[in-house]
Amino acid sequence: MQKRRPEITLTIIRSRRDTGSGLDPQGPDGGEIMKLSFTEKTSYGVGALGKDMACGIVNTFLMFYFTDVVGLAPAFLGVLFMVARIWDAVNDPMAGWLIDNTRSHIGKFRPWILAGTLSNTLVLIVLFSNPGIRGAGQYVFYSVIYILWGMTYTLEDISYWSMIPALADTESERNTISVIPRVFAAFGNIAVGSLGLALVSAFGKVAPGALPTQAQQSRGFFWLAVLIGVVFVITNTVTVLFVKEKVVVRNEKKFRFRDIFTTISQNDQLVVIVAAMTLYTLAINLTASLGLYWFKYDVGDERMYGTFYLTAGAQVLAMLVFPLFAKVLSRRRVFIVSALLPILGYVSLYIVGKTLGNNIAMMAIAGVVLFFGFGFSLVLTSVMLADAVDYGEWKLGSRSESIVFSMQTFMVKFAMAIAGLVTGVGLAAFGFVANAEQSAASLTGIRVLMFGVPIALLLASLAIYLKGYRLNGAYFQNIKDELEKRRAANA
Repeated sequence: MQKRRPEITLTIIRSRRDTGSGLDPQGPDGGEIMKLSFTEKTSYGVGALGKDMACGIVNTFLMFYFTDVVGLAPAFLGVLFMVARIWDAVNDPMAGWLIDNTRSHIGKFRPWILAGTLSNTLVLIVLFSNPGIRGAGQYVFYSVIYILWGMTYTLEDISYWSMIPALADTESERNTISVIPRVFAAFGNIAVGSLGLALVSAFGKVAPGALPTQAQQSRGFFWLAVLIGVVFVITNTVTVLFVKEKVVVRNEKKFRFRDIFTTISQNDQLVVIVAAMTLYTLAINLTASLGLYWFKYDVGDERMYGTFYLTAGAQVLAMLVFPLFAKVLSRRRVFIVSALLPILGYVSLYIVGKTLGNNIAMMAIAGVVLFFGFGFSLVLTSVMLADAVDYGEWKLGSRSESIVFSMQTFMVKFAMAIAGLVTGVGLAAFGFVANAEQSAASLTGIRVLMFGVPIALLLASLAIYLKGYRLNGAYFQNIKDELEKRRAANA
């Protein structure tokens, strides 16, 4: 069957093209190659710093804040997180559709980066405000605000990551450009995870060496959210002001609402990416969600969590060396490494915790192995989704960066929700009692959720990837070559 010709026209601002022997010295218009400047690369990357700090405080501390500071029931929170993600299954692709249909003098991405940043900052501060509502009103208040947080974060996150295909058009460029925001994002996450509790204590005016009260933690988390909100606004304003789209593909007609679902469901490689990386991201989020509980109740010192989280710096190292690994190893082998290293890290961390107690040095070694693998996976997700944009254009005849990248936002938030559901329901099922000495059954449950479940998820993710992902090597290069011919014919 002959493939339907794409109804698109193409405007490229001096992009580069990969050939069999390396980089073409000329752009497709015969002019000199125009690369992203250092200022543009840095300005794009710095946006991820504030963005992931805003996501990091929710991903790392919200469950703990709700159960141990506000006093909400864990089982209820698990259900709330799940309901919010069911809504995201509709809301996130709708946001992608809205962005893809945007036409403005500053492009289609930057208006929504700015709008999403400002609105999400406001909601984030309210989320950690703890207004003192009690009874049913307390549950209603936090349910509404949490869902609003997810909706506003969607606008910024989808528009931000959707810019990658518009900034680079070749595999080598995407490997490089995808690393930069991931490095900044890792620094944001590490800063929140390692310094978060210390800042909470400082803002809450906790005496040195003392454990914070609930009131002190409440005040501390509020001002931490304010600080993160300020950083979020500043960093993303820099992105909006100094980064412009380089590769622009304009569809002749706007996406219809029903096109959202065909764009996703008929892009079989996107479906494989979503399935594999959702399971992988769920493993990461379970570690973030259960880590503080494990250190506080099993290891016996919650303050060690911040020290241990410094090993997440291994993610940065993994991201920086990713382009080198991608040159030496096929992307398929890099993915295998990214799945097997965290499994080794989980096993090592469990053994250390079981046999050596609070030996932070040995825990740190296990943490480096764990987070190094996570770092590879974060870059791979962005690169594979950028390739899925091209694949969707080739297969379906229309290009949709934002609808495709809405799946990244959905994966992250869905994994956060499932992690919250598993954590909340799991803790309740094993008899967890907040701020009390835990039973043997409760401690066993924390260990199973912290180590056993993530390992199983990583193995399942690897199996799905190996069986279904095809955008590698000559097969994908042929797709890219055919796209260039189509675009030239329609230019």
